[in-house]
Amino acid sequence: MLRLIRYRRLAVLTACVILAYVGLLGWLFHRQVEQHARFEQEARKNVTFKRVLPARRGGIADARGVLLATSVPVKTVCADPALVAPQRQLLARELAPLLDLPESFLLGRLEPRLIPRVVDGSNVVVTSRYVVLKHKVPLDQFQTLTQRVAQLDFGVDESQIPSRQRHLLRAIRSRGIFAADDYQRHYPTATLAAHVVGFVGSGESAKDEGRVFEDFGVAGIELAFNDPLKGVHGWQTRDGLVPPRGGQTMVLTIDASIQYIVETELARAAETHRPDGLVGIVVRPRTGDILAMASWPTFDPNRPGTNHAAIRNRAISDAFEPGSTFKAITVAAALDRGVITLDERVDCENGRWRFSARDKPLHDFHPYGVLTYDLVVAKSSNIGTAKAAERLGAETLYDFLGRFGFGARTLIPLPGEAAGVLHPLERWTRSSITRVPIGHEVAATPLQMVMGAAALANGGLYLPPRLVDRFQDEQGNVTGRYPLEPPRRVLSEAAAREITRALKLVVSPVGTARRAQLEHYTVAGKTGTADKWHDGGYDSGKCYASFIGFFPADRPEVCLLVGLDEPDRRFGHTGGIVAAPVFKAIAERVANYLRIPPDILPESPASPSTPENSPAWLVSRSLASQTAERPRPVVRR
Repeated sequence: MLRLIRYRRLAVLTACVILAYVGLLGWLFHRQVEQHARFEQEARKNVTFKRVLPARRGGIADARGVLLATSVPVKTVCADPALVAPQRQLLARELAPLLDLPESFLLGRLEPRLIPRVVDGSNVVVTSRYVVLKHKVPLDQFQTLTQRVAQLDFGVDESQIPSRQRHLLRAIRSRGIFAADDYQRHYPTATLAAHVVGFVGSGESAKDEGRVFEDFGVAGIELAFNDPLKGVHGWQTRDGLVPPRGGQTMVLTIDASIQYIVETELARAAETHRPDGLVGIVVRPRTGDILAMASWPTFDPNRPGTNHAAIRNRAISDAFEPGSTFKAITVAAALDRGVITLDERVDCENGRWRFSARDKPLHDFHPYGVLTYDLVVAKSSNIGTAKAAERLGAETLYDFLGRFGFGARTLIPLPGEAAGVLHPLERWTRSSITRVPIGHEVAATPLQMVMGAAALANGGLYLPPRLVDRFQDEQGNVTGRYPLEPPRRVLSEAAAREITRALKLVVSPVGTARRAQLEHYTVAGKTGTADKWHDGGYDSGKCYASFIGFFPADRPEVCLLVGLDEPDRRFGHTGGIVAAPVFKAIAERVANYLRIPPDILPESPASPSTPENSPAWLVSRSLASQTAERPRPVVRR
């Protein structure tokens, strides 16, 4: 009987075991066969990841290869909230000073969060395993941080706690805080050429590769050429790696040494004359290359701030009435059309002339009687210039101004360029023919004015401004050159020579720019002093003073503009007094740097004669023409 009971118990136990195995096999069959596709997909989702590999932004270099902008490796500091949650208060306290972030902010970032996901149409919830604590952390700072985390003391005797807790603490030290590679935009030369180079901002955006925290251009070259500079991001998965492709390097026509010369002289002028702003532009006339473009006040693109007055590129965005610098274009057009000659004399009406009975009279800064046209330019006579324009005619003058590019953007590859103002003929009044020629009722940017002067210096050939020379890849190979536009003739070569002769007199003892004279070079140039328009009239207390010149005058290597916006009148305000000396200071240093051969040589005892076409020769010739016995025709209206 006892044996029978034993057999029954054994049979029941055996049956239970068999049923259990059958049930287990059935469950495994259900999971492994019937639901295989679902669990395979979820398993792949758990083990598959895609990490974006940021591309290095291309550099910006000057014409000689000096880096004005580059990208240096940094780290994006991240954390695993699910892992570090038990020690998040300690971590937040330790990391706050190292990352320069509030402890409360880090505490919130380290708190685990439940993230909803959709898998096979089903809603599932997972715990966050990745959170960004801070972007753009320098490598040395990240190294200090990792060392500090690796040495964390959690306030327990780890030899006395269970092994599971020891493993957790070790995991927090080794894997709780980690980093991803990134790049930080850096401007090694700080404020140098800041308005040209521009600066970047940073933010997260959705890309084909995934969500990326990246730099993007905000101003200057950084904005204008954002696409070729930014490169192409890569990505990494468990199946393979697609490496990032760095951006192209932009090589500019800017020469960092000349840029430095201009910026330092503008800063010195700012201390002396206390203007609202200054501009300096250096151009190579025969190529249109911009060698320097500077604005004051300036800024550091590493820390651009929010001062819009400092960030604004005044060389291209500020349009002003150019005043007397415009007269060079007017007289050049009259010479080109043959309606005047430089030796012809004109009555400047003793400084006051009324074009018609209904018009306001036109005045000269100093009263002049009869002048030859070369002295009209040299002494900057409004009346003499207006009479030349009257003979030229409104339509012809308008055509010439359009040829020189006034009223239209130069299309320099920089954002924010103003077109200036050149009203169509139907909007001209009766007196416009006497006002436009002397730089009133029009507006031009400093860049438009210096490019117009460069065309005069280049024998009447206008070349668009050139700022970008070429593109290079990460290995320094040239991948492309910025397209060049062919020059266009805006003035005959003969007229360009004649206006140059007149502009030499401006920079002579009889002209308005004596302070722009150079010891070893002949300068041709023009001063400008324009009262600013305010509340329906000209404000005599506010003006824009400028000087544009090129040298050596008969074979120009450099054309240079200096402009001061609202200089303090206590220290002088006309272009000849405040702008011409700044031109001289810049020109002397640039000539020395470029090693331009001088065209004024010291007189030797054997040859004391005055060279023809020199400023002294032109002065004596012009003064002699004023007292010649043979009468010359006098232009009157």
